[in-house]
Amino acid sequence: MKKMILILLAGAISLSAWAQQARQVKGTVTDKENNRIPGATVRIKGTNKGTTTDQNGNFTLDVTRGQVLEFSSVGMQKTEIAVGETASFAVSLESDSRLEEVIIVGYGRVKRKDLTGAIASVTGKDLQADMAKSASGALQGRIAGVSVSNMGGQPGAGMSINIRGLSSLGSNTPLYVIDGVYGDINMVDPADIASLEVLKDASAAAIYGSRAANGVVLITTKGGKKDTPPTVSINAYTGVQTITRKLDVLDAQQWKNVMKQSGYLPQEAIGFEGPGTNWQDEVYRTAPVSKINIAVTGGSKNTTYNLSAGYLDQQGILINSGYKAYNLRSKNTFSFADDHIRLGNTFMLRSSQKDINRLTITDPLRQNPLMPVHDPKKPGGYAGIAPWMKNMDNPVGASMLFENQVPQTDILINAYAEADLWLKGLTYKFNLGINRTNGRNYNYNAPYDFGSGAVQSKLSESAFFNNQWLAENTLHYDNTFKKHNISALVGYSAQKNSNRGFGASRTDIPFGTNSIDAGATTQQTTSGSLQEYALVSLFSRLMYSYDSRYLFSASVRRDGSSRFANGHRYGVFPSVSVGWNIMNEAFFENAKSVVEELKLRGSYGVLGNQEIGNYTTQSISSSGINYLQGGTWWMGTNTGVVWVSPRNLTWEETKTSNFGLDAGFFRGKLSLTAEYYVQETKNVLLSIAMPGSAGLDGSPTMNAGIIRNKGYELLVNYKGNAGQVQYSLGVNASTVKNEVKAITVGSSKQEFGGYNPQGEGTITWAKVGDPIGAFYLIKTNGIFQSQEEVSAHTTNGKMIQPDAKPGDIRFIDFNGDGKITDDDRQYAGSPFPDLTYGIRGSVQYKGFDLNFFFDGMVGNKIYNYTRARMESMNEFTNFGAGVLNAWSETNRNTNMPRFTQEDKNKNARRVSDRWLENGAFFRLKTLELGYALPGSLVNRARLRDVRVFAACENVFTVTKYKGYTPDLGQNDDQNGGGSSTMSRGTDHGRFPLARTIMAGLQLNF
Repeated sequence: MKKMILILLAGAISLSAWAQQARQVKGTVTDKENNRIPGATVRIKGTNKGTTTDQNGNFTLDVTRGQVLEFSSVGMQKTEIAVGETASFAVSLESDSRLEEVIIVGYGRVKRKDLTGAIASVTGKDLQADMAKSASGALQGRIAGVSVSNMGGQPGAGMSINIRGLSSLGSNTPLYVIDGVYGDINMVDPADIASLEVLKDASAAAIYGSRAANGVVLITTKGGKKDTPPTVSINAYTGVQTITRKLDVLDAQQWKNVMKQSGYLPQEAIGFEGPGTNWQDEVYRTAPVSKINIAVTGGSKNTTYNLSAGYLDQQGILINSGYKAYNLRSKNTFSFADDHIRLGNTFMLRSSQKDINRLTITDPLRQNPLMPVHDPKKPGGYAGIAPWMKNMDNPVGASMLFENQVPQTDILINAYAEADLWLKGLTYKFNLGINRTNGRNYNYNAPYDFGSGAVQSKLSESAFFNNQWLAENTLHYDNTFKKHNISALVGYSAQKNSNRGFGASRTDIPFGTNSIDAGATTQQTTSGSLQEYALVSLFSRLMYSYDSRYLFSASVRRDGSSRFANGHRYGVFPSVSVGWNIMNEAFFENAKSVVEELKLRGSYGVLGNQEIGNYTTQSISSSGINYLQGGTWWMGTNTGVVWVSPRNLTWEETKTSNFGLDAGFFRGKLSLTAEYYVQETKNVLLSIAMPGSAGLDGSPTMNAGIIRNKGYELLVNYKGNAGQVQYSLGVNASTVKNEVKAITVGSSKQEFGGYNPQGEGTITWAKVGDPIGAFYLIKTNGIFQSQEEVSAHTTNGKMIQPDAKPGDIRFIDFNGDGKITDDDRQYAGSPFPDLTYGIRGSVQYKGFDLNFFFDGMVGNKIYNYTRARMESMNEFTNFGAGVLNAWSETNRNTNMPRFTQEDKNKNARRVSDRWLENGAFFRLKTLELGYALPGSLVNRARLRDVRVFAACENVFTVTKYKGYTPDLGQNDDQNGGGSSTMSRGTDHGRFPLARTIMAGLQLNF
């Protein structure tokens, strides 16, 4: 029966082919100036069959009636023509110049040719959104001047995003505007992004005033198209994740040999046999990841719609970690009265849950390999340390017996109404935004004993409710008078945020229950909080263009913030920019055949920052002021317990100058954008530590200094073809020099400290003349090879390191006082790279496409506290494999000091450049290979397009850094180390990156 069906099917296909005999057609392809286009692609739509035009723009091709020919060429718009009776075609292609590209700006749109600000725009395709797990991760390395790096690394964790360096000692997070509403970039499914614009200079961002000092990211989600039938799109992939690298540590026998040779091997460990426990193998795993997004889009004469739903299930490479998220989105527009009244809305919902493993990442590297994983006799079933071991948790037990979950629901709603008024070009718009986040923190630990005593079960839960509303009224006026083009805007905005939370905890939770009311009431805690703040704003903007040659734009915004005291609540943030389209000048006409775009831009403006606590300038009441009187415990509250910031505390202001050049060559094949900027931030907002002797808690916020950033940015794109092979290559590069210009509070030293790992010494500093978070460390100068060298290391005849022995580290006495102390710290490097770059490319041939993306940086340093804990050799922990190369009389050619647990010379001191490493890296971030199925096959399945792809993320990294990953942004404090601005470039046990290999499917019907 099957054979018969196949024979009939083959016969039907043959009959169809016989009925549709191919015939030859020919034609010529030209541009709108009637110049013939060689190398243009002519393809039969839905197939891989095609040809290219010859040197005179001519082509011939065998086709059948009813087929559709697609004509395309680099820098030209694609054109389709149906094959009928005509055997000859004269095809004229329109220019696809980027000059006509519409760029989203604050509260409006502008054509690229009329743009005067520094704005970078990328599409969802540019972001490789089909394989991205988060929008912030997709942005990494794609835009010059935008630094995106890992904070933690666990599934669902955010990224550290900085635009043009660090301008504040507090928050440096950009403002995210999603379809007109302030929100979280990670709420958006990357597959839903239509375009993403980054406003980098003041002329572009000043319209957002006080929230724009760190730059603005505008995200526009996909919408529908009018008069378009419904189209269903499915984008799905599944894959596996593995750790990109593991660090070499000692196994049990190596550890015994090292300890035995140094005379420190405990008697209890002598008889241990076998390699012991490899804790990295126990806590890291191969983890699955799956993602799907389904969208329906279309529109009628007066409406458009785009509905999408997505699901992400990502297990972590660290056991008992993961992230699940469901996304729903609806975007609609409606028009009435012959399109003079327009309504629109966006609704987004994300329901997610993070399973967080709070394991200290250095514990699997340091826990003794002689300890087993399990011990059924212990509470919880996991083994604990022996008395002679370092007091550390069992890494597997600490992972599995602790449940840390964050279920969360995010809702974003945008609705607007727009009407054309009586004057031509005059439009009124009302925009309403609502952003709500509700969730809870669930933290439970089962009873356990890891060797230092039994610990009771405990459950802590806290709920949080964050609400924000935004209301904006704007008037737009857009009109053209002969060669004069005017676009004006005035508006009023009001915003209020309310954040409420409460929590409770109890211990001794009965086995099998997960409710707080089941716990013991003798040990319980409660907490609660409410934070509110509001902003009101007036803003305006004027954009003017004369003959598309001379461009001018100016804006001003006045913001009022409830966070500041009366008399200092309002700030004014103006900007001005100019541009000159040289290519539109008459004298440039002869050059336009080669240089189609040439524009100079310049701008200046002021941005603001009000990211401080909500009540810092007010004396608030504090609870816990309790006392005992008459045998009764009185619970009280009082003011004057916490520091109050000065009432003259005012806005942090960033003044930015920007100079830009835009150029395009060879009919859009080659484009270039170059920027130079200087931005200086005054009245930097900073929490200042106060001495405990003052008797007050907390740290008041003050206007503490001046910070300057300056740098260059370059973006170059090229696209071309060789026959039927189409290719593109894009390179972006940026430099930034960050410098603290002044510190206006504190001591006369003009400095204050930052990252201080476990209180073992301050590593990063803010000092005048240096970058934020500069590394100040005691420098080393090799290893003493003999006692004579120790004795010869003197200052004014005094031995500098009298406790040193051969094999110990030689430290530099920087201040010349004859001894090594923290006062010998000197500038050792910067966490900021000299150059950051990204390289994006694609190749397409018939139905195949290959996409790749490299990124990297050079010139930065990383303080490797992880390695410091592995190679210190002064504790009964496991060590890194590097200690096998420790100095000895028979092993002198090494940079690893001698093995000693006493360490009188303090070889393990933390404030040493021994732990400072080169942070440069070159990485193949993504590699993707796709294939679009032939239209003849797809059409039979009643589909429009089908593409399958295979991809890999974090393919390889070339680096000299010895930690898990050199891709380190600001720390997230999960493993300690703080989360301040000055934790950038410090590895306090960061979560390792995952390599993801995936296969996916995209189809439209």
